[in-house]
Amino acid sequence: MNQVERLRDRLIERFPQVTIEIMEPAEPRSGVWDMTIHRGKDLRPIVVEWRADRGFGVTTPEEGDYGVGADESYSNAKSAFDRIASLIQGGGSTDPTPAIRMAELRRSLGITQADLAASAGVKQANVSRIESRGMDIRVDTLAKIVQGLGATLAIVARFPDGTEKEITLT
Repeated sequence: MNQVERLRDRLIERFPQVTIEIMEPAEPRSGVWDMTIHRGKDLRPIVVEWRADRGFGVTTPEEGDYGVGADESYSNAKSAFDRIASLIQGGGSTDPTPAIRMAELRRSLGITQADLAASAGVKQANVSRIESRGMDIRVDTLAKIVQGLGATLAIVARFPDGTEKEITLT
């Protein structure tokens, strides 16, 4: 039994009034598992996708919005369960995370331009230029900046059919 199946079982135990469907991928070990949770006829379903290498994506799509990707991401089953439980109990919906500018992200983490430049191995003027101009930037420089923020850079191509493919540049 994998994480999405365990999550389903916990949800059914806690919320016996919901119905849950799981769609197993053609390749169960590496594919995307989809779980749809029906909470009632007047509420949008909760759609969960699980990938062993990425964790859980959660969304409450409007009619016709299936396959557009997850609004929220959770790296572990406990966090996903807690969020799904709150959606079931409160009848709410997910909210897509808005894109954030590099300067906002840096400030939200409490990091100065100088500290970021030092940890990324670039000049502070480069950080300032990137933040202020939204200029074209080399991917390797962006990867250094993101690494300096304590994260890793992932480039994902999203296709009209809802599939996503991460692009590796090495």
